[in-house]
Amino acid sequence: MRIRLRLLNLPNNLKKGLTLFVFLSALVLVTMTRCAEARIVFASGSVRNSDIYVMTIDGKDIQQLTHHEHDDWSPTWSPDEKQIAFVSERGGLFHEIYVMTVDGGKPINLSQHPSHNGGPAWSPDGKRIAFSSIRDGNPEVYVMNADGTNSTRLTDHPRADIYPSWSPDGKQIAFESTRIFGSDIFVMNTDGTDIRRVTTSRFWDTEPAWSPDGTQIAFASYRNKIFDVYIINVDGKGETNLTDSKFEDRHPAWSPDGLQIVYSSKRDGLYGIYVMNADGSDSVALVEDLNVAVEPAWAPTSLVVSSKGKLSTLWGTLKKKE
Repeated sequence: MRIRLRLLNLPNNLKKGLTLFVFLSALVLVTMTRCAEARIVFASGSVRNSDIYVMTIDGKDIQQLTHHEHDDWSPTWSPDEKQIAFVSERGGLFHEIYVMTVDGGKPINLSQHPSHNGGPAWSPDGKRIAFSSIRDGNPEVYVMNADGTNSTRLTDHPRADIYPSWSPDGKQIAFESTRIFGSDIFVMNTDGTDIRRVTTSRFWDTEPAWSPDGTQIAFASYRNKIFDVYIINVDGKGETNLTDSKFEDRHPAWSPDGLQIVYSSKRDGLYGIYVMNADGSDSVALVEDLNVAVEPAWAPTSLVVSSKGKLSTLWGTLKKKE
């Protein structure tokens, strides 16, 4: 009560300054908490076997979630961060899509189909999962309910359609297709209509990832006889090579605030996890002590503390100072 009375007696400009200080202090506390909780899921292991791992965004507190003699890969978060969908060979001859709780609970087979299935991607509302499957003779994009029911084919083309990625508003799906020449990134409505080409390279464009603001798509491309990470506007303009390195750079995934991109790179001899600013600057290695680390995915709601860089995050700087 005394504190409140004293505040009431302060001049207006001092009140505003004190209020702003309290607000910023609280915001910094929230930022630090979210930084500590923010996580990246990825696949790691040997050439013969891979499992699903999760870590904090500074590359620490690495935890192995799956332990199986057969490969687990392509992990992706549910929007509420309570589940992780992934691909596994554990069911037998075929690649199936499984889901488990984030603590590594018992995986449940969602696809349950005697064919290869891959590339799971949750819809922003968490109700559906897009994926690719060869169940009808060649790779096509499908969608199913998050519990594995009501599987529906979205694309129907004699060439391969794979790697679906939902737009943030849930109205469109980006995917890779070989339907014209080489492999390009396409976009369609979530019912499979209005398919249009985004990239027009004669080479291999793959692994699209939609930016959180819905204006850009990151992808990997084999344009210079090596994979690099690119971004392009959804309208097909503004294509930019972000990594432009002498090493293999693949599997881009955006941070929830759109300020950074995490990706896989072979610059240390084996694939590891790296993160860079969304303009390609300040690349930092996150995973350096595992055999192979690929296919990173940023937890969807953590670290969303600002827009357009108004409040910069400090983890990258801290990582460099260690």
